Amino acid sequence: MGMPASRRYYTDFVRLGIVAEFSRDAARNRLGYAWWILEPALMLAVFYVVFGVVLERGGPGFIYDLLVGVTLWTWFSNTVQRCTSSIQGAAQLMQQIYFPKVLLPLITIASEALKSSILMLLLLVTLALTIRASVTWLWLPLLFVLQILFAGACGIIAALLLPFMNDVKYLVTLLLRLGMFTSGVFFRIDEVVPPEYRDWLMLNPLATLIAETRHILVAGEAPQFGWLGYCLVVSLAMLLLGAFLLARFDKVYPRLMTK
Repeated sequence: MGMPASRRYYTDFVRLGIVAEFSRDAARNRLGYAWWILEPALMLAVFYVVFGVVLERGGPGFIYDLLVGVTLWTWFSNTVQRCTSSIQGAAQLMQQIYFPKVLLPLITIASEALKSSILMLLLLVTLALTIRASVTWLWLPLLFVLQILFAGACGIIAALLLPFMNDVKYLVTLLLRLGMFTSGVFFRIDEVVPPEYRDWLMLNPLATLIAETRHILVAGEAPQFGWLGYCLVVSLAMLLLGAFLLARFDKVYPRLMTK
C-alpha cells in the first residue's frame, strides 16, 4: 500500500522547502554555501584568540573542546533563530492553502541538521587526524538525535508563539546570548565552574549535550546516561507543549496574520 496522498503532499512540501532554503543560502551571499563552514570557523578563531591566546585560559585540549562547543552552538543557535520567524514569515502562503503550520519550522530543523552534519563530519575528520578516533564515537548518533530534538523543540515553541507576541524574537535573541556564555561553549563546566553551581548550569540541556559530546569525542569516555535521559525528557516535554499549542492554534494563524 502506498503512502496516503496527504502524507505524500506534506513530505513533498518539506522536501521542497529544504531545497528552497539551500537555494536561498546560495543566492543570499556571494560566497554561498561556503558560509556554512566560514561562520563557525570565524567564531572558533575569535574565541581561540580571546580565551586561548589573550586570556591564556586554554589548556592542552582547549582547541578540541572549542571545536566541539562552537559546532554544537552554531547548530543550535541557527536552528532556533531561523525557526522563530518561520511561521510569521509565511503569512501570504497561509492565506492561499492549508497545511499544518509545524511543517514550516520542521523545514528549518531539517535543513540545519543537514548543514550541521557536514560540519560534524569535518569535525570528526579533524579529530581523527589529530587525537585519533575512539570506540566511544559510536555514541555520537544518540547525541545527534538529542541535539535535533532539543533545538527543534525550542525553535518550534518560539515559532508558534511569535505570531501572538512580536516581543518573542527579542526574548529569543536575549536567551541565545545568555546561553552562549552559560552552555560551556568555550570552557569546560566541570573544570571552570565552582562545584556548587555546576549542576545548575547542567540543567540547560545544551550544556549537557556539549559536555557529553566532549566526553565522547575528545576524552574518549562513555556519556553519562542520566544527563542524556534528562535531555530527552526535557525535549519531549517541550515537544508536547508545542503539539498542544499547534492543536489549539493551527487554524488561528492565517486569521492572525491578516490583522
